[in-house]
Amino acid sequence: MLLPRVPSWVLPFGLALAGCDGAAPSRTSAAAKGQPADVPPLTTATTDPSPPVKSEELPGPAAANGAPIANAELSADVRNANAFTFKALARMKKPTDNAMISGTSVRNALGITYLGARGSTAREMATALGLDNDANVAARLARAELDAWQDSKGGAELNIATRLWIDDDFAIQPAFAKTAETSFGAAPASVDFAKSEDARKAINTWVAEKTKDKIPDLLPQGAVDARTRLVVTNAIWFKGRWEFPFRKPETKDGPFKTDGKKSVTVPLMHQTDSLRVATEPGLKVLELRYADSQLAMLVVLPDDPQPSALAKVEASLDPDTVDKWTAALATARVNVTLPRFVFRSGGAMNTPLQELGMKTAFTDKADFSGIADPHASERLFVSQVIHQTWISVDELGTEAAAATAATMRTTSMITGPVVEFRADHPFLFLIHDTKHGRLLFAGRVTNPKSP
Repeated sequence: MLLPRVPSWVLPFGLALAGCDGAAPSRTSAAAKGQPADVPPLTTATTDPSPPVKSEELPGPAAANGAPIANAELSADVRNANAFTFKALARMKKPTDNAMISGTSVRNALGITYLGARGSTAREMATALGLDNDANVAARLARAELDAWQDSKGGAELNIATRLWIDDDFAIQPAFAKTAETSFGAAPASVDFAKSEDARKAINTWVAEKTKDKIPDLLPQGAVDARTRLVVTNAIWFKGRWEFPFRKPETKDGPFKTDGKKSVTVPLMHQTDSLRVATEPGLKVLELRYADSQLAMLVVLPDDPQPSALAKVEASLDPDTVDKWTAALATARVNVTLPRFVFRSGGAMNTPLQELGMKTAFTDKADFSGIADPHASERLFVSQVIHQTWISVDELGTEAAAATAATMRTTSMITGPVVEFRADHPFLFLIHDTKHGRLLFAGRVTNPKSP
């Protein structure tokens, strides 16, 4: 039996750190770099298995990983992460373009470098990324986040992979390497950045593998060179089925208004079902759950099809607003129209991060002495932050699941007026953990036909 294509979301993220001068440090052993991966693997991250080590054996911030995390700390981190996601989305491309970002991925990769930041570099990163001012707490929260995703993904497929790519001739602090792996699942790998093209291809091959070949070229030519000392990559791959799939025979071509006047013809999916929806001033919010999981997509649809209406809604995004929307969700009969869409988004993030206050990290005044000895021949700074996304949305489901869902729809159908939710003009989408409240992805769709 042929199964329908199940859409997936992929978000790889990479940043490169270079030395402030061209002098090459002396070669050091792998042990000096902290490269033996003798730490427990994370269940949510695709790390290589390795023998366990007791937490009290871990130096520096990692020693605090076993300490309990207060609910207030967890709640604050979720809100800070979501706030960062909204701020970053507002700076991704023009408001009239399709865009998607994952605060989880960006904070994961940059959070690793934050563990080694000191002074004003650390303070700016904490402010810009919404990280705890205490690196010990930030490390524990990172591990807690990975555990929470594992708890909520259920039957959905969600893989989070992170890796440190360390130059053969560069020594990093062993404590930093161990903390990166225990808290973020970031296994170290040795590469020779003097052979920059070979190193770039090796990193891109790893990212392509972790994203099921959806992002084959995260690092463009020239992204790394002989002065690159460390690259941190993070990849998120998500695949899920709607709890109530759209029936493919009901998908029909129709107009999607791109700017209030112009339109493009795209496949529009249809269904009438018992779903959770909220009607707020000027907009509607629809929740589409993923089967056998705590994950869901929120589709935020302005009443006004003009692009300015979507921009206004996007500018109002913050954790309190989303909390208000989710609290207002109630089950009703909903007649849903939603376009199928596939698009790519991303590019350099240096400027958006600097606009959020992370400035010193990109200069020769950066202090990442927790990663490498500041008295060595080179000081680290962030040379480039690259972010790419890919998303595909369609009817989602197998023939058997659709039949089962049809039975459930019949027995659970609510009587009463039908709420019209016709997403035939620009809208926002938020993929989030309904149990813990954290966003995995946030994006906007202004033209389903744009690649």
